[in-house]
Amino acid sequence: MKTKTKAKPKPPELSKEAISAAALRLIDEHGLAEFSTRKLGHALGCEAMAIYWYYPSKDALLDAVAGLLMTGVGAALAPQPDWIGTLRAVAHAYRKIAHDHPNAFLLLATRRFASEDTFAFLDKLFELARAQGITDRVTARFYRVVSSYCSGFALNELAAPRGPQEPRTAALRRKFARVDAVSAWLDPQHLDELFAFGLELQLEALAKERAR
Repeated sequence: MKTKTKAKPKPPELSKEAISAAALRLIDEHGLAEFSTRKLGHALGCEAMAIYWYYPSKDALLDAVAGLLMTGVGAALAPQPDWIGTLRAVAHAYRKIAHDHPNAFLLLATRRFASEDTFAFLDKLFELARAQGITDRVTARFYRVVSSYCSGFALNELAAPRGPQEPRTAALRRKFARVDAVSAWLDPQHLDELFAFGLELQLEALAKERAR
């Protein structure tokens, strides 16, 4: 008499949205380096291969996670009377991703936007510039400069120690008085002010370019 083998439990109903949201949760919890489709499948209660029915590759899935991260930034593109104010809100919303999802932010800083969601965001952003009479060439220049500033600032911020200074660093600061004096203004409590300072310089330059 043949022994009946236990049937495998049916995988839960999946969707692209559910998979990308679960991937983001895993990256938030364990970090990007530890992320794998095998671990994601375990979290979803399915085989890793089931994920590939929805995303052709791990890269495609990570692109979708990047699009999910950009949701809040896209919301900041809501029309305002002051178009510079809209751009300001977008930049601050982008930096906020680094605070809310420090482990996943690296996706935005190191990968090119390559999903429909992120392209839709860029299309709206560039249309905002076009509506102000800004040429595509100038738009490209400022997009590259401002986006690089926001990404670089956020990455630097994530890398900066938040707790007490490491003893060797503290000793070096005491040894070099001028470095110590300036570094006091680079400490975490001044980061909001520093970010706003650099951003406003760039937005002011863009406003002047439009006036020209």
